[in-house]
Amino acid sequence: MTSRDDRSLSRRRFLEIGGAAAASAAALSVGGLGGVSRAFAAETPLSFQLSWIKSIQYGGYFAGIDQGIYKKLGIEPTFVSGGPNVDPVANVASGRSPLGDRPIGPLIVAREKGIPIKVIGTVFQKSPYSIISLAKTPITNVKQLAGKTIATATSGRPMMLYLIKEAGLDPASVNLVPSAPDPSALVSGQIDGYAGYSTNQGVMLKTRGVDIVTLNAHDLGLPETTGTIYAREDFLKDNRELVVKFLRATAESWRWALANPEATAKLMVEKYGNPGLDYQAQLAEIKESKPFIEAGPAATKGLLTLDMDLFGKIIALYRSVGLVKGDMKATDLCDPSFAEAAAKA
Repeated sequence: MTSRDDRSLSRRRFLEIGGAAAASAAALSVGGLGGVSRAFAAETPLSFQLSWIKSIQYGGYFAGIDQGIYKKLGIEPTFVSGGPNVDPVANVASGRSPLGDRPIGPLIVAREKGIPIKVIGTVFQKSPYSIISLAKTPITNVKQLAGKTIATATSGRPMMLYLIKEAGLDPASVNLVPSAPDPSALVSGQIDGYAGYSTNQGVMLKTRGVDIVTLNAHDLGLPETTGTIYAREDFLKDNRELVVKFLRATAESWRWALANPEATAKLMVEKYGNPGLDYQAQLAEIKESKPFIEAGPAATKGLLTLDMDLFGKIIALYRSVGLVKGDMKATDLCDPSFAEAAAKA
């Protein structure tokens, strides 16, 4: 999982893509169905745009392929790799892939710009986004940020400033610098804290034998979800049965992955993940991810289900830092009915 900032999609860019191209791409991504629902007698191809490279953060999806869970429900998914040079939201908005996953922040910003996407589920009910520090010089509360140098992605800067101001600190008292994907600057002493994912950068440090302390941003009043599943609104309207089946299979796939972390880590290292993945790091990450995936409504309603009150709070937070200027509501951003139907199936 990465906390890197990706380029956002503007409404103008979306409109420039062209409706015909989007429709054509969407048709191809569901096996030439042209966006028309039908009973799926054969396996239906379905393209899903990942927000980052293939690693254990997507282990549940690939476990579902390997265990035949998607096939059992008549779906043949293709998970398209993301990365630093990929604009995932643009690929979904254009119809190249009708579904995708993303941290919630970029999806709120895209929706604010008028991009017709809708959140339909989330893998991580609670984001592992945290302020990571060394155990020998720990940061255990926000007030301790004063006088410190903290590395953060561009996308995380407004939220860090929000935390700083809410703690009554002068923003000038905290030196916020751009972060790199690797948190080694924390070990070398160039920075005092690293704003990233405890499941990624935190695990990265732990597997190198570095003792760390993590201060989870969600617990500090910055509610977030990640691995958040979204789709074009027109695709959802025309393919409800397919999407519900996909979410049902995905929830079952993640349950299998969380119950079998060793096997899932092995699958990603040996078969499905990007080259060079380390087994121990992948295993540690999926184990670290489990409580974040099973948090909130996942415990009572099932994996992937949406807490609409939480999304309302997230939107309010983004409004307070100036990233949402309109009157967006949780129902404008999310449609919980797909995951609810999948959980009941």
